[in-house]
Amino acid sequence: MAELPPKISVVIPTKDEQDAIAAIVQSCKESLEGIDHEVVVVDASADNTPTEAMRAGARVVKQIGQGGVGEALVQGFYWVRGEHIAFFDGDGTYNPQDLHQLVEPLLENEADVVNGNRFADMERGAMPFTNKMGNHFLTWLGNLLFHTDIKDSQSGMKAFKREALRGMSLFERGFPFCSEFLAEASSLNLRIVEVGISYRRRIGKSKLKPASAGPKIFWVSMRMLRDYDPLLLFAGVGLLLMAAGFYAAWPVAAEYVTQGTFRMLGRALVAMGCWLTGILCLFTGFILDAVNYTVKKMENRLGARS
Repeated sequence: MAELPPKISVVIPTKDEQDAIAAIVQSCKESLEGIDHEVVVVDASADNTPTEAMRAGARVVKQIGQGGVGEALVQGFYWVRGEHIAFFDGDGTYNPQDLHQLVEPLLENEADVVNGNRFADMERGAMPFTNKMGNHFLTWLGNLLFHTDIKDSQSGMKAFKREALRGMSLFERGFPFCSEFLAEASSLNLRIVEVGISYRRRIGKSKLKPASAGPKIFWVSMRMLRDYDPLLLFAGVGLLLMAAGFYAAWPVAAEYVTQGTFRMLGRALVAMGCWLTGILCLFTGFILDAVNYTVKKMENRLGARS
């Protein structure tokens, strides 16, 4: 008789976390006691992390390739068997005891995706001030671009129904994965719920480099907006350029009206360049939006037939 799949699968990406992983795995099991579950560690370590994880009762999968946390999570999603999937970083900053409240909206069928909000219970000093400001900005930007309403888009602790993966296209292999995941969920009109979780000082040295991760997440957000809502992106850029053109042209027009001369040729050329580029952006946005609409309509028809 075939073994039934577990109700909950927990994916933990790790890289050199031998001091923290055993306690994390054990805490996962305690938090989900009474619920059929599995813990899968996707490991890219050069230390004893996999050994410690297996001793604690986790199934260990060796991460393939040189990708980051996003790569590890995508590979983990392939290996797990649960009806619902939760994931969080294995560095000790997330409390596995929060897993039960994280998956509860899924078990009660109140959500398709659950995001953990670290700011609900953050230990003092767990997140540097610059990281905190960057998180708030990226969350605000994500809410604006992808029509979500959450408080911590960069949280590395999330849960979702396995079936939610079917429509998602997940390409990011590093830290921008969290933004991409929520953007995909929003584009599919999945029910997103946010619950408060705790966040602590990490065990060991942090691998996150905010100076590079922040700009990467920002540009990934722009690329995703180009794919999901090109009209908003290109029309916004076009209107800004046209406004800049009017700003540059104002002194030129004022000089001509008051003095009857035309000496600011440079400003006039800048204004013309801004206007032409802005109009081109607007037309590009309308065309891509029409293409996007047609593709979605075809996808819906194909989905209805299958």
